[in-house]
Amino acid sequence: MFKKIVASPFLVFPLMTCIVFWPLSLQLFTLKNDALTYYYPVRTLISDALNNGELPLWTPFINMGYPLHADMQSGAWNPVIWAFAFLTDYNLAAFHYELVLYLSFGGLGFYYLCRQNKWTVSTAFSLGFAYELSGFMIDSVQFFACISAACYIPFIFLFFKKLIRGGRTIDALLTALFLYLLFSGGYPSLFIITSYFLLAYMLFIFVGTPGKTKYARQMALPLSLCVITFLLLSLPVVISYVQHLPFLARGNKQSLDFVLENSMPPLATFSLISPFSTTAHSSWLQTDPLMRNAYIGLIPLFFLIYGFWNKSVRKIKEVQFLFITAILMFGLAFGSHFFLRQVAYYLLPLMNTFRHPALFRLFGIFCLLLVTGYAIDEWQQRKDQLKNAELSKITIAFSLGALALSIFIFVFRNAEVLGIFKTGPADFKSLVTNLSFYQRYLFQLPVILFIAVVFYWMLRRKKSFVFIMFLCLADLVAATQFNIPVTVIGARSFSEVERSLNRNTDRFPLPGKTSIETNSLNSIDGSGLTGSTLPFQKKIGRNDYYITPGNLSSQEQFYDSPETADVFKHPPIFYSDTLAVGDITVKRFSANSLDFTSKSNLPGSITYLQNYYPGWKAFVDGKQVNVIKTLTTFMKVDVEAGQHLVTFQYAPTVIKNTWYISIFTLAAIILFLLSRLIFSRNHDERNP
Repeated sequence: MFKKIVASPFLVFPLMTCIVFWPLSLQLFTLKNDALTYYYPVRTLISDALNNGELPLWTPFINMGYPLHADMQSGAWNPVIWAFAFLTDYNLAAFHYELVLYLSFGGLGFYYLCRQNKWTVSTAFSLGFAYELSGFMIDSVQFFACISAACYIPFIFLFFKKLIRGGRTIDALLTALFLYLLFSGGYPSLFIITSYFLLAYMLFIFVGTPGKTKYARQMALPLSLCVITFLLLSLPVVISYVQHLPFLARGNKQSLDFVLENSMPPLATFSLISPFSTTAHSSWLQTDPLMRNAYIGLIPLFFLIYGFWNKSVRKIKEVQFLFITAILMFGLAFGSHFFLRQVAYYLLPLMNTFRHPALFRLFGIFCLLLVTGYAIDEWQQRKDQLKNAELSKITIAFSLGALALSIFIFVFRNAEVLGIFKTGPADFKSLVTNLSFYQRYLFQLPVILFIAVVFYWMLRRKKSFVFIMFLCLADLVAATQFNIPVTVIGARSFSEVERSLNRNTDRFPLPGKTSIETNSLNSIDGSGLTGSTLPFQKKIGRNDYYITPGNLSSQEQFYDSPETADVFKHPPIFYSDTLAVGDITVKRFSANSLDFTSKSNLPGSITYLQNYYPGWKAFVDGKQVNVIKTLTTFMKVDVEAGQHLVTFQYAPTVIKNTWYISIFTLAAIILFLLSRLIFSRNHDERNP
């Protein structure tokens, strides 16, 4: 029993993730850049709303008010984020453990995808680790929504394969559930690419199935159930996004130049050998350093090459589909360096709405690892000795090539290589950052050769694949440690970052009567660690830091206008009619509402410096009144003279009603899955 628990993938993957990402799991260092400047503050705001007994619909602390529920990357509708919000009040440690969950869940999903193909446990573990610690994962940690999307893709493909091959209800529901988790909490473009990937696979299965008409009739009902369930789960998300698109510039058709930003240079495929090298600032790697890595591990790479040259592997129809798809995905990832992304931009729906072509490499990695699984499976089933000889030749050729490149570097780049020893003393972080491409390659070369030599020795000694699995894991862990200081963690300690964030423990402090100008003063973090401090200090304000991926266009228009300075001299709530003189006292303030009393000598208008947006309502003494758009982007109400209780409330009725539908659907799915699990266990006990 103990051995079974220790070897359980539900324990192994989280444990290994904590070990590999030890600077984060031990809270020694933190994530950096986008993770801290956008994804973390947004999650704290979601948590504050939920723990205040509200839906996370609006936040007053981002750029003078923002519809949090409509932000495609916020995760405001994602149940996983809700769970972390309720359980932890969302602190910085919870942010790290959410990442650990996503990474280990991705490895776990790939493990079960491999087991579905009836591959051995050691093969499944090896490829699960290879996916979880692949170049895309290690490079994309700062883009939290990319990791949260990537972790669901193996499960989506796993249950979708079962669905279109068996048509079972449970597979339809599970496919819909994981698609919903990706859609509500992941990067939007990865959902679009996933949808195309599933469509292509379904067409591949359909073309290869005899009796196509009968098959289409059989699949119509389960596929319809999958689509309908997904839509019911995603209703509040879909309506929120669709409603939001007209109010921002991004999300509709973008220019081709914008779409091609951050293409993966073809030469960055060298990361398959030495991922550390491609993190360097080189003239021929002109893209974001986080958009280059395609590492899958040296051992999977050797088996991939073996499978490519093996006729029996190449003859497998699914291998052919996966290999062609991998080539197409990398072709799309090359973006401006190749023609496929431009073709997709003009021909395929929604392909003209997002940038970062390098994101396509995730699906290239995904397909190559599955091809590798077929190659490993074929290798394990062969009884002749030729299989080891073929792999040995591949390993020897690879090692000689790696050594030849190092000799070239020493001969033609010796001044650059030796230059590092002539520099003055520096901390490790600075040293790593300043290394050139060739220096980084030479730093990683001993590990590369060590893995290749040990693998060759294992082949010659005819070691079981269990030993190869551990070698594969050791290689992936080592490669990750090289890249972590560059792509994952910042230079500051966990405690120092927490002090810098200085998060206000009061969920919704009363706005007070200080001006927006005062609130916004010195609100940009000069160190660049947090970007804007407003979401952490919880002040209504606006600064030049572009915190959200899709600011309201009206807010941008106002901020660029000459009236900005005069308006920001006022507090968040003020009498905008110069004839009216009186007092405003805030009684209650929360994510979605504001209650205050007004007392004036004359009728007038009261302006609330929050962005006007569909769903806002206003009440004076309990009676609903019109919300008037003013000053380009803000809102006001008219009040009579005397004392009144005024309420601004963000209450989009349709969004709330669809949320009830989504929650009911989610609860029904969970109950159905639990009942199936209980029935299955009872059946196993009755029929041992």
